[in-house]
Amino acid sequence: MVRLSYLLFFPLGLFVTSKVAAQESEGGLPPSFLPENAAAFAQAGSPGVLTWPGLDAKRLLADDAANPERSRFAVPVPEAVDVSPETAGRWVLLPNGDRVWQCVVHVPDALGLLLLFDRLTLPPGNRLFAYSPDRSFVVGAYTEKSCLPSGEFLIGIVPGHTAVLELVVAAHSRASAVLHLNRIDYVYDPAGLWPGGAPEDFGESLNCNININCPLGQNWQTEKRGVARILMVFSNGAGWCSGSLMANTAGTAEPYFLTAHHCQIIGSNPNFNLWRFDFNYEASGCSNPSSEPPRNSVLGCQRIAFREETDFMLLKLNPIPAGYNVYFNGWNRTPATNSLVQNSTFIHHPAGDIQKISHDNDPATIFSQSINWGGAFGVSPPNTHWLVIPDQGIYQPGSSGCVLFDQNKRVVGQLHGGNLDPNTCTVSGSWFGRFDLSWDQGTTPSARLRDWLDPAGTNSLIQNGYPQPPAQLSLSGVVRTHWGTPMPNVVVQLSGAVSASARTNASGLYTFSNLPPGQNYTVQVARDTNPLNGVTTFDLSQTNKHILGVEMLDSPWKIIAADVNGSNSVTTSDLLDARKVILALSAQFPVVPSWRFFPATTTFPDPTKPFVGGLPAGVLQFSNLQQNVTNADFIGVKVGDVNNNANPGG
Repeated sequence: MVRLSYLLFFPLGLFVTSKVAAQESEGGLPPSFLPENAAAFAQAGSPGVLTWPGLDAKRLLADDAANPERSRFAVPVPEAVDVSPETAGRWVLLPNGDRVWQCVVHVPDALGLLLLFDRLTLPPGNRLFAYSPDRSFVVGAYTEKSCLPSGEFLIGIVPGHTAVLELVVAAHSRASAVLHLNRIDYVYDPAGLWPGGAPEDFGESLNCNININCPLGQNWQTEKRGVARILMVFSNGAGWCSGSLMANTAGTAEPYFLTAHHCQIIGSNPNFNLWRFDFNYEASGCSNPSSEPPRNSVLGCQRIAFREETDFMLLKLNPIPAGYNVYFNGWNRTPATNSLVQNSTFIHHPAGDIQKISHDNDPATIFSQSINWGGAFGVSPPNTHWLVIPDQGIYQPGSSGCVLFDQNKRVVGQLHGGNLDPNTCTVSGSWFGRFDLSWDQGTTPSARLRDWLDPAGTNSLIQNGYPQPPAQLSLSGVVRTHWGTPMPNVVVQLSGAVSASARTNASGLYTFSNLPPGQNYTVQVARDTNPLNGVTTFDLSQTNKHILGVEMLDSPWKIIAADVNGSNSVTTSDLLDARKVILALSAQFPVVPSWRFFPATTTFPDPTKPFVGGLPAGVLQFSNLQQNVTNADFIGVKVGDVNNNANPGG
């Protein structure tokens, strides 16, 4: 049963410096942290706390001890979660006109909380934060750039048993977020946290692991940029694995990512939309740092191919920002022999910790026996795996899926599992599924690597790695009338890092291609031809009725159309100016062009009063463009036409 109680927040003067973690977020502090807003929040009173029952952590830990391959650290709370601004929390009006929604969730005895949303849409002007009640940990601000096409989202791990959500709706925003928290995962295993109660798994691996920036890793500073930790979400919990971006023979930036098949079966019903990939998560030097280092995260992926026999799984990540400076690791699919791999290295995230490195001085050998992994993890046939016994470093659960590099720094396999004695920090065997068999042993593209990593069919045995190619992005959208008809031949201007002009096609579509990523762009639409298009004495009559209050115009767009002199009001002056155009006494409307354009996302708090607060700017702005945009859409309003009979192409 979800219970409602109350939470006392720390006074503003007592909160400690916040730690802000990055995940496609813009940073900053929640408005409730700022002294100028203290009175508004105090007047609103303390928000209620939604509470779910805790779980039996001892039982869960005992279960995991019997199944260490799971690398699990959190499970969903046992009761339904249904949290949105419409069903919970409170709204606070700030002195600057912004509105803030706050909601507090609590699970007794949890070491941390994972917050999962099945719907999250943040229109421009909306920001979302999550933080611990003592304000020692903050994530966000998440914005429209953070949201996924699926609408799903993940925040975590917020340390402790309580988390605060804070949604900010700017005064100028004409749309509010769609937010629905449908699941909370209870972190019961300290492996989900780092020392001192902070989030993630920092510092939880064994001390005999070797940090990537120790001397052993000095010659692997390029390849490490392709390796990432995976936070995996299942219907029954969450866990860790490792893996790497993979090069392809076309040399493109397709974000194919190799990991282990068994990673997807350590829990039930993997939700790939919420799998998170953390790049560059490492210590700056050889020693373990005293505080958690930053990470560059990508949320969401698609499963492309997998095969149980060699335990490979190929994923395709959502777009990777250019600023992450990732690397696509090369591979070697030469038919395996016991002399092919003279020495080997693997880079990984044991127990979800910061990046580590392990090395075997001896040749990797083909393991000639079958391997029984137990239960649902099945049996690997003979000769499908490499056997490696590292001389430096080890592996742990969470390392699963990390790639095995040969002496030429090319991938030849990925970690399936092995035998580790944590008490002595020794590995008696670790097994890696063979890349050369994963390449084409499967009978369909969904069971092999060949189709994805050799798209041109070159049949190359070796592919070298390469840095992230400079992506060329595109901006596109559709221009329609406010009654939904596509508008052809409309002029669309692009400014910013690139200046260009385009015209919409018969479907109202425009596209700007070959745009450098990481730059700022502005899109503006214009048409100022044939002001008499769609404007007749009937429109004057309808506008007059609206002014007199006899028959109101039934759409905010029609009201805007009636404002022919751009005064942000509809008066008899508009009737006079429209009549001059009809009688050919004037060649154009004063101030405004014949068509006005607005972003298609424009909404009005009160559709009968669209001018309140001012009309939005008729432009779309994109800062730090990192992926293709296909919905830069506009709505066209024909000035003077209040019955929607203008020719969209005129």
